[in-house]
Amino acid sequence: MSAVNWRKWFRIIHRDLGYLFFGLAIAYGSSGLALDHLRDWNPNYSISRREIQLPPAGADAPFTKDDAKKLLADIQVDGAYQSHYRPVDGELKIFFQGGSVVIAQSTGKAVVETMKKRPLLNTFNRLHYNPGRWWTWFADGFCIALLVMAITGLFMLKGYQGITRRGGVLVLIGILIPTFIVLHCL
Repeated sequence: MSAVNWRKWFRIIHRDLGYLFFGLAIAYGSSGLALDHLRDWNPNYSISRREIQLPPAGADAPFTKDDAKKLLADIQVDGAYQSHYRPVDGELKIFFQGGSVVIAQSTGKAVVETMKKRPLLNTFNRLHYNPGRWWTWFADGFCIALLVMAITGLFMLKGYQGITRRGGVLVLIGILIPTFIVLHCL
């Protein structure tokens, strides 16, 4: 009876798990990069702003739903009217499907903001919010697969490239960096 060739089995397991979870690795990797930079941009929506000048109006001038709809049509906003209110005296905010308009009534200065979903990233990011029970099981399988791939990956190569030499140095660096961050930066 021959001895079990562990490296062969580790390569098979590592390869097949990599193939099985390729799509999820791309989705999580892409959205993870995007979510890492929340301070720099909105990964879910593309937000555009444009300033326009409207005729000034009195701060206490009445403003109805019909007035808001007419204003949205006049400034060529595509989205349907949703609601409006006065956040502070002299300011009016109108919400429409896909954005909002903020108007300083005394000056007539208005800022139109429109939001459009980023097609792929918005969808990928929703996966991080755990969209359902079935997803929990699949994502848990992915987490377990990552652990198995990390461990089997350590022992797939032997010699200079393996865990006892070059691979071991890289593993040590890979452990030290997050350890340093946790101990000194968080």
